[in-house]
Amino acid sequence: MDTTPSSRGGVRAPYLALKHVAGSDHPVFFSVSEKKAIDTDVTGELENNNSWATPQGWVLVRNAAASRTYLLDPHGRRTRIQLPHLPEDGLPPVCTCLLSDHPDPADPGRGNCLVLLIEPDNPIIRYCHIGGGGGEWVKYEYDIGTLDLPDLGEGCKEKLVICSIAACGGRFYFNGGFDELGVLEFSPAPAFRSVAIRDAIEQPFGCQKVYLVESGRELFMVSLLSPSDPSVVRRVLVHRMDFARQEWREAGDIGGRAFLVSPWYFGASRPAAECGLEADCVYAAFAGTKRLLVFNVKDGTMRIEAPASKLALRMLPTYP
Repeated sequence: MDTTPSSRGGVRAPYLALKHVAGSDHPVFFSVSEKKAIDTDVTGELENNNSWATPQGWVLVRNAAASRTYLLDPHGRRTRIQLPHLPEDGLPPVCTCLLSDHPDPADPGRGNCLVLLIEPDNPIIRYCHIGGGGGEWVKYEYDIGTLDLPDLGEGCKEKLVICSIAACGGRFYFNGGFDELGVLEFSPAPAFRSVAIRDAIEQPFGCQKVYLVESGRELFMVSLLSPSDPSVVRRVLVHRMDFARQEWREAGDIGGRAFLVSPWYFGASRPAAECGLEADCVYAAFAGTKRLLVFNVKDGTMRIEAPASKLALRMLPTYP
């Protein structure tokens, strides 16, 4: 994450993008570390309905008027990596977007990095490879099972969708749970499977929002627990995946880093000291309620902050 002053405003990342006033399609940016709205020269390029942030720091931008699609580094350097154009209009603004690795702007094709775009309510993904010869975007409808809906009538079901996902070690891990973990690989077509968790942890009581976070080439699971009111978080759990034993292990720290998580998007990790954030803390942004939860993994304390904005939290850009 870039800690040098940007070309305008002299602010440090990370920052939140906030949905602007009704009727506007441009986001407002808010600095987490400095706790204030900031000015940035990318607001004219990023719109609420044409851009999707990634945990790796790049933002996927679709310029319909110019028939161009590219990855944008939204910080001072404004680097772009051109992609095949994403032809479809009307994609949900709350799609989840991830990269399989950190791309090299000088040689985008090196490493065969993949861009993955996931619809929130339908079992549909879109993907393309970065660099020349990567081909066009591929739309793929997946099947990871169904959920029974007895309250809607006998035999009512709906398809399961990817709800939380992180890229780690060239694979995508999704829908993390205490007894099972989904895995998505591209070889080159998408292949889905699941991994059973050994010595599965007993499911904690209460409504949950689960985020998967890649940090230092390790996979973490952040669980927000709300025993009664889903809008009020009473407890936060952080687990680290032990791939050798296929077990979740409770984390007593997160290596001095800060995790940033937001509903409908993703979990991101950055060195806290470089970003003006508190070490070993989880920052959880809640859309529409002007709340930022800060949980200290080491001492278990939790507090709520209210960003100086009446606007909804939208995304959490970070820098590779």
